[in-house]
This record gives sequence, C-alpha cells and structure tokens, in this order.
Amino acid sequence: MIGTRSVLAVVAGGVMVTAIVALRSGRKSTGLWLLAAGFFVASLWSGLSIAWTRNNPGMLSSDSHLLLGSTAVAGTIYYGMLAREATSD
Repeated sequence: MIGTRSVLAVVAGGVMVTAIVALRSGRKSTGLWLLAAGFFVASLWSGLSIAWTRNNPGMLSSDSHLLLGSTAVAGTIYYGMLAREATSD
C-alpha cells in the first residue's frame, strides 16, 4: 500500500533528480532552488517517519529518522542560501 510517506519519498527523489539535471544543463539558480525544495520535502518525510515509528516498529528507529530529518533541514538551509546567492548574481 502506498501511503503519504511513500509519496513524499518519491517526490523528494524526483525533485532532487530534476535538480541535478538542471544543474548539469547550466541552470544553476533553478537547480539550487529545486535541491532546496527536495530537501524540504525530505524533511517532511522524516517528520512523518518520526511520528510513525513511535507507534509502529520499523527498520529504523525514530532516533535515526530524527538524524535524517536534521540532515535534510540542514540541506534545505544550505541549498536555499546558495540559491539565494545565485539569484542575486
């Protein structure tokens, strides 16, 4: 069964792949904004995963999802700042 977490995982992956294609084709600003958006969606996925694993045992603990979420938030901030700088150039 496909749930909200699965959809968010696929959307995050798709947006990040699109971002890499945009970066490779020379559209730096667009690619960086897409990476920031992809990491934001990954942050949402991690937040849902933390809530889900508290009630349902899974392969990863909620602590692992917290670590993944903090990494995704850091990626969102990092690529967002890079995109903002690239836009102002």
